[in-house]
Amino acid sequence: MRAIDELALLPGERPHEAGSESWPEPLAEASGIEWRTLGDVSDEPPGPLLFGILEPGGPTLLYGPPGVGKGTTGAWLCVESQRAGLLPVIYDAERRPREWSRRVGGLGGDRSNVIYIEPTDLGPKLAGRPLWDVAPAIGAIIRAAGGDLLIVDSILPAVGVGEERLRSDAQTPYLYVAALDALGIPSLSFGHPPKGQPEGDPYGSVAWLGAMRLTWLGTTAEGDGHRIRWRPRKRNERGHIRGVLLTVDYGDDGRPCAVTRADDDESTRDWLLASLVHGPRGVADLADEMLADLDSPGLGELDRIKDRLGRALQRMRHEGWVEKLGQGSRGATWSLRERP
Repeated sequence: MRAIDELALLPGERPHEAGSESWPEPLAEASGIEWRTLGDVSDEPPGPLLFGILEPGGPTLLYGPPGVGKGTTGAWLCVESQRAGLLPVIYDAERRPREWSRRVGGLGGDRSNVIYIEPTDLGPKLAGRPLWDVAPAIGAIIRAAGGDLLIVDSILPAVGVGEERLRSDAQTPYLYVAALDALGIPSLSFGHPPKGQPEGDPYGSVAWLGAMRLTWLGTTAEGDGHRIRWRPRKRNERGHIRGVLLTVDYGDDGRPCAVTRADDDESTRDWLLASLVHGPRGVADLADEMLADLDSPGLGELDRIKDRLGRALQRMRHEGWVEKLGQGSRGATWSLRERP
């Protein structure tokens, strides 16, 4: 680090006069400020994602429309954390303890080893305050309990400033993320897109993407049962991240009892290989077939499927699985590449 006192000049300042006992006034006011160069900053690559979905050294955001499976994903991550020897901590600003308890218990988690905090647990002076005000108290609990992962359910009640400010105040996401960063452990927050825009930016503001280290968008995946597709929307310091596909099984008591995780890229590739084995197909025809497997496709689902299949086919072409035959009346036509 270098200090401002080491400088002889600031841009626009006249030279320091020999024999003078003080710096020019603007420079004197800046005395004590320090800076660094990129040579002082590590260029080591980021560590591997926790469970293939969480940043190990900062905040992660999972967002999606209501009912897509955010809470079930969080309960699954609690159980996965325990299996890895970590202690999860839940800050439930929505105050739904039974939902968390039932989901974690149904998935076989040890409920006595999940720290659970509601806003009222922080005392009357902090209850209802935004996360950046209550984070020190949450941090004290985390340190006392030995917590390793914080899950915040969810951003809107945890901030408590109203959805309009979440959309219009670009400072709010950075205050929120700074509070999480200060805790010094990985964190996961849940959010949602604007109404009527299932793939829009979180709360309609790109600032939430800019502030977070890693952001995933959740949608309902095709197929039978409860299937959740998580796709990365924003990833600092990382290149391509494969999507995550979760398949949830439920017991007779209505609780999730098992979650199967799959690589979404591999799942889509396997589906395409099976569909193309009988001959060349166009993207539009493939998308129609996949859409037909959905029980209740959402608005714009066909376009999302076409986009995903198109990107998957391009990756498969680079990997030598398929080849593009040309452009037909219903878009590009693809076939399996003959293997030597």
